[in-house]
Amino acid sequence: MTKKMIEKDERSTYIENLSYSFGYKFISFAILLDVVYRAIRYNQALWDLLIIVILSGLIVTAYQHKHKILGKTLIKLVALTSAIAFLLALTLSFVMNRI
Repeated sequence: MTKKMIEKDERSTYIENLSYSFGYKFISFAILLDVVYRAIRYNQALWDLLIIVILSGLIVTAYQHKHKILGKTLIKLVALTSAIAFLLALTLSFVMNRI
């Protein structure tokens, strides 16, 4: 009698999903750093790359919301972070226009 090897279990699925998470975060931050570098160095407006990062985050959040895994504290944290980022961007735009 031959034994079949189990190719995939919960642990391997968890590790696989975690590796996708690391890859996603790396790509997102690499694109953000590229946008910052090009904006400072070449004075380019790279809204297309920023939209890619923002949309990918929205897709992940919408999927998690659909499956009801988002907690109230996470939603509050996202709202607070978004508000702080908006105020920082607004302040930075006023400062850059004055210079």
